[in-house]
Amino acid sequence: MAAQLLIRGGTVVSPGQGMFPADVVVEDGRIAALLAPSSGASAARVIDAAGRYVMPGVIDPHLHIGLGNGHDEWASETRSAAAGGVTAVFHFLMASSSYLPLYQETREAADPRAHVDYGFHLVPCAPVHLEEMPRYVEAGVTSFKYFTSFRGDEGSHLNLAGTDDGYLYTYFEQVARYDGALAAIHPENIEVVWQLRKRLQEAGRDDLPAWDESRPDFVEAECCYRTLFYAKQTGAPIYLVHISGAMPLDEIRAWRARFPGARVYAETCPHSLTRTKDDPIGSLGKINPPLRTRSDVEALWAGIADGTIDTIGSDHAARRRERKTGNIWKTSAGFPGTATILPVMLSEGVHKRGLSLLRVSEVCSANVARIFGLYPRKGSLQVGADADLVLVDLDLERTVTPEVFQSYADYSLYDGWKLKGWPVMTVLRGEVIMESGQVVGRPGYGRYLARRATRRG
Repeated sequence: MAAQLLIRGGTVVSPGQGMFPADVVVEDGRIAALLAPSSGASAARVIDAAGRYVMPGVIDPHLHIGLGNGHDEWASETRSAAAGGVTAVFHFLMASSSYLPLYQETREAADPRAHVDYGFHLVPCAPVHLEEMPRYVEAGVTSFKYFTSFRGDEGSHLNLAGTDDGYLYTYFEQVARYDGALAAIHPENIEVVWQLRKRLQEAGRDDLPAWDESRPDFVEAECCYRTLFYAKQTGAPIYLVHISGAMPLDEIRAWRARFPGARVYAETCPHSLTRTKDDPIGSLGKINPPLRTRSDVEALWAGIADGTIDTIGSDHAARRRERKTGNIWKTSAGFPGTATILPVMLSEGVHKRGLSLLRVSEVCSANVARIFGLYPRKGSLQVGADADLVLVDLDLERTVTPEVFQSYADYSLYDGWKLKGWPVMTVLRGEVIMESGQVVGRPGYGRYLARRATRRG
């Protein structure tokens, strides 16, 4: 019997295995074999990948759905993900009450709409969230993101209650009780930000550099150190999200050097690898933590190259342009980004800085799967893994426009940029869901990714 799919003549890029020419055989949605070129294998569908690279599908560990267009974004933003070579995403559930109703509601919204596989992180901010953690783990949610910046009413716009360091410490204790659970941290000392922000507003500042000055690198770095310290006391593994520059990166390096083997993971974002506070984009570039300096951009690329940074997450939020224009203190933070992860990493990383394709696959796929409990089923091209693949044309140049990525958002931080290196086909569990820039997969093909953690003792 012929196989389901045969990807013939490409160069496989497989973290842990290397780069080599191979034919990829897919059966029942999984990788059945990696064969020598011209093996003579047959399949119901044969794809000619000559001159192209076959990589694990991108997994975006940091995506927000529904902040602009509600549950309909499960269709538009996962379609956009598929267009960019992304085969799985992690969305944040955010509420101040029990997550059990919101979990069910979101599953019911996502299941018929999602073009790619998806999982959840939960944001703990109330006593009930820590009390119900066993039930969340039973539902397959094993990662939890705590916002150190949400104190007082700072998180009220997202319906999140303010907490304190006592809650933070208890949160780490709860996560540490489970093998396979992970404590993610948004690191910013908001109490210092409040003082700096007040001074800048009183001085009449209303510009993108002022946003950076109100939330400077040291408030991020200090919070990295503080949360690393608490995590160590409890034994919880810690994942520091969207690291934005050299100073917090140095704190992570120093901690790992001081405590070899510490379970400390670091994520950065494409916008922090490309844009700066001095770019002429105004409030369009508002994000937390802010865009930094050109030297911070290069420090982050160095952190990817030397292994300090483990993953790339987009922090995608599909805002409309009108919500991003106006006074820097009042406009919405965030912008779309999941679909541009891979083109940015290929153009800015591989072509401009000599980053290897294997390293791109590690930070965009394999490491994400390992850290979040999906490896080797996801993020891998090993035999038996889900056939989640992206075919890359490393020489293809395209100009970024909003139409390219089919998001609810009507702009990108890269509009007008010519990027070199693009995904030309996305395959999810053996089914082609994007071909030559056109999303051909059906909504509802994406599946929920339940993960496992076990209670200690």
